[in-house]
Amino acid sequence: MYILVTKQLITMAIIGLAGFIFAKAFKVTEGERKFLSKLLMYFINPTMVLNSFNREFDSQKLYMLGIVVIISLVIHGMMIFLGILTSKNKIDRLAVAFTNCGFIGIPLIRGVFGDEGVIYLMGYLAVFNVLVWTYGYHQLSGSTNLIKVITNPNIIAVALGIVIFCLPSTLPEIIARPISLVADTNTAISMALVGILIADFHPSQSKEILPRLAKMTILRLVICSLMNIAILFLVYKIIGNMTDARMIIFVILICSMCPVATSIPSLACLFDQDASYASLTVSITSILCIISLPSFVALAELIIK
Repeated sequence: MYILVTKQLITMAIIGLAGFIFAKAFKVTEGERKFLSKLLMYFINPTMVLNSFNREFDSQKLYMLGIVVIISLVIHGMMIFLGILTSKNKIDRLAVAFTNCGFIGIPLIRGVFGDEGVIYLMGYLAVFNVLVWTYGYHQLSGSTNLIKVITNPNIIAVALGIVIFCLPSTLPEIIARPISLVADTNTAISMALVGILIADFHPSQSKEILPRLAKMTILRLVICSLMNIAILFLVYKIIGNMTDARMIIFVILICSMCPVATSIPSLACLFDQDASYASLTVSITSILCIISLPSFVALAELIIK
């Protein structure tokens, strides 16, 4: 698992570095950054959600997927509460609450549990997408527009994805192929955007930013991990006899211990927040996650038996 996480983070760093160099070389403007953010958040991300749900139907898996959704709501609720309790800054609150459960989570879960584990990951991703585009949207935009939330491509993609999963067969190749091709660009575009946003990072008050960044990092990688291990230990005591219970527990745990979500810099860019700082939270937590994630997984394996 440690090697797999390391490879994913090296991949992330290389793409981010390429984006950074590109931004410095070609002087990427604010308008171009916003366009790339919109392309990622409103077009590429929804196709990734649809692509993830396009798999064979299994009634038992669907039932357990519902269990995953409930547990994921509890986990997200606790992390959101922790973010509100510990910070007044909107980006820091979201950085504590939302993880990079797509880029890091999907290959990591597939490597440990195979495609069966990825099915359960979709429950966590569904909750993540709904909360990012409701709570996260409200935090960074300063308002709530129910119509915009309901008609948001990411929310629609989650609803359609569940319908697709419930179909007796997968989507025909002529539809599934273009969806898959667009979805495959998510990692490259999101990490290139992070590098582009970091290139614009010019902190005017570094003495204030560094302690704030350190606090957020400890909360995201250490406090959240310990809190979620405790919560999932109690949950396992309740659902331990159900099908794939231990797999479900560790899928959710791994997702909840990933670095800061790359969606946060994109949202920050869209709503004229501190996108460069948001990108820095992704970079720092991604590097330190090499140590924290496998360490806390090992701890959880000793506790959750």
